[in-house]
Amino acid sequence: MIRSFVIAVSGCFIALTASAEELMTLEEVAAAAKDGIEFVDNSYILERQSSNADLMLVDVRSNGDFEVGHIPGAISMPRGTAEFEFAKNVRDANAEIILYCRTGSRASLVKKALSAQGYTNVSAHSGFETWIEGGHPVENKFGSFRQDALEQEDDTGSK
Repeated sequence: MIRSFVIAVSGCFIALTASAEELMTLEEVAAAAKDGIEFVDNSYILERQSSNADLMLVDVRSNGDFEVGHIPGAISMPRGTAEFEFAKNVRDANAEIILYCRTGSRASLVKKALSAQGYTNVSAHSGFETWIEGGHPVENKFGSFRQDALEQEDDTGSK
C-alpha cells in the first residue's frame, strides 16, 4: 500500500513537472488573449462618444486602477466580474460596448466572453496606455487632466 502511494505521488510529481515546462509565458498569454481581436483606436472612441449617448465605455482594469485615472465617461467593471455584471444588468444584445484595459489583453478576454454570451456590438480598444500616449484627457474623482501637463511640472508642482 505504501509502495502504491509512493508510486502515485511520484507519478503526480513527474506529471506536474512536465506540465510546468509547457506553461505559457506572460507574453504568450497576452498574445493568445489578443488573437483574432481587431482593436479600435482613440479616434474611434472619441467619435462614438460624440455620436452615441448610449455608448458603454467600460474599463475592465481593477477598481484601484480606475480610481487613479480613466478615460472620461468610462464605467468600471473589472475583468472577472464584467461578464456577470453584463449578464445581470445589460439585457440589450445590440448595446454598443467599447472595452479597454491597460494594454488590450483583458479587454480582449472580456470581448470574447461577451461575444460568446450573445452581445453583438462589442469592441476592444488597444489600451489606456495608448489613450494616454495620444495625449487624451484622463479623469478621476478629482477632475480631468492630461498626462503631458503633469509631466511638464517640476518637483515644486509648478510648470
